[in-house]
Amino acid sequence: MTSPATARNLPWYLRHEERATVDLTSHRELVVPDSVLAPTLEFLQERGQLGHEGFVVWGGKVVDEDTLHFTSCYVPQQTAHKTANGLLVVVDGVALFRMNRAFYERGEIAAGQVHTHPTDAYHSSTDDHFPLVTLCGALSLVVPDFARHGRASMDRWAWYRLREHGTWDLAADIGSRIHIEPEGS
Repeated sequence: MTSPATARNLPWYLRHEERATVDLTSHRELVVPDSVLAPTLEFLQERGQLGHEGFVVWGGKVVDEDTLHFTSCYVPQQTAHKTANGLLVVVDGVALFRMNRAFYERGEIAAGQVHTHPTDAYHSSTDDHFPLVTLCGALSLVVPDFARHGRASMDRWAWYRLREHGTWDLAADIGSRIHIEPEGS
């Protein structure tokens, strides 16, 4: 058995500390500051200009039993592919590890993912079964048209919440629960 003093000297990913299970399903109020949204859209637009989809992951912190505040955006190393069946973005295991470590070191959780589609915003079967965020209640946002229209197309964005592995629910009424904070708030 590892002593507490020895455990503190281990890398974070080898420590077996007791942690509460995180479940975001009860968090109905979602706060997205402009400092998270603006760089997300900028990256997605840059990828879209190349004809590629892009992925951004949002880190967040639980404020209270009802509110989740997104606090950062993280662009994992990713490879875009064009196939006969469409477009695809691959984020390998090492990149996922780096992403999770970055969130852990900031005291955040990987609570949301954002990606683009070339036309309409929807969750594909690949999106459903191979998400980058896996906490129940996590957010998945799909922005249409490679994010070309930015916020002007927010009414066409598709917002989903993870119910269980492989099952994402379209959050049709989420508009009243998403609060975009202007810069400097």
